[in-house]
Amino acid sequence: MINLLRKPYNPIESKKEKFFFTLAFGSFIFLFLFLFKPFGLAQINNQSLFFITLGFGLVTISVMSVFKFIFEPLVIKDKWTFGKSILWGMLLATCIGIANYLYISILFPHLFSFKYILLAIWTAILVGIIPASIGYILSVNKLYKTALREASIVPDELSWETEVVIRAGNPKNEFKINPKSVVYLCSNDNYVTVVTIKGEILTKTHLRGTLKAAESELRKNTSFFRCHKCFIINSEYADHVTGNIQNMKIRLKTQGVEIPVSRSKAAEVLRKFK
Repeated sequence: MINLLRKPYNPIESKKEKFFFTLAFGSFIFLFLFLFKPFGLAQINNQSLFFITLGFGLVTISVMSVFKFIFEPLVIKDKWTFGKSILWGMLLATCIGIANYLYISILFPHLFSFKYILLAIWTAILVGIIPASIGYILSVNKLYKTALREASIVPDELSWETEVVIRAGNPKNEFKINPKSVVYLCSNDNYVTVVTIKGEILTKTHLRGTLKAAESELRKNTSFFRCHKCFIINSEYADHVTGNIQNMKIRLKTQGVEIPVSRSKAAEVLRKFK
């Protein structure tokens, strides 16, 4: 059981997936309460019940949105585990329960009761188990399919030029180099830095221009990959990927250099390097 809780679990969710999961979770809460009328809701007439249960769904969506889009990018880091995911889910359910208690207290004012807060939290956990379990199954299934797809990918045959001239779009630049010796390129304001290697020595050459233009000049050399708006790497020097979608990096084989990965490139990086 302990080994299961320590098992790495870090599903990558896009903003679109987070939005639809949050909307589906809140919708489930609304429909479940409205249709089955548990916890004494059957005593309320249908018209009032519709708006009251809709309110529960909206409160749930609001709390989940804060967690998914604000807290999770700050909290969920590298080495996230299944056990931590369970604790995070319990904290989310607790906050949803407290928020729903405050909501019902506004509708039906009564004296503060710690017992009812605990009941609200327990209710949120019980009702939320079903959509949370479905979400977990879908997440694991997605990770499994991704792993199978990656395992079946045949590496593309690389093409190289013997020499390339990098001008970064500026005709005053003329940096001739064998592209196989280029480790990565990065941009800083109006300059592009080309990092090359000879033996174990890294050399930086600064050119005035744009990274987009440099990328176009290297297009015939298929090993180069744009992993970030400010970085292009030579995938021949990539060692492994670290972090998750919020702080993903590519560690290079040369001197332990780490190159950041933008969120929009995270899925592509995982397919290419993991």
